[in-house]
Amino acid sequence: MSIDGYIDDSKDARLLLSNDADFDRVDAVRASCDAILVGAATVRNDNPRLLLRSNARRNERTARGL
Repeated sequence: MSIDGYIDDSKDARLLLSNDADFDRVDAVRASCDAILVGAATVRNDNPRLLLRSNARRNERTARGL
């Protein structure tokens, strides 16, 4: 949530409330998990991208057979 109490604005573009270090930390957590659970409404409304962004982390998981 932004400091003014909103989740997003009315623009089509994604509102980024984090920095590169935050996104990297989230990517590391995703790499440590075999699955991510989200609700059906989240999938329908937000179409979340739940993939690893780091090629190195993706390759490491593949090398481990995950």
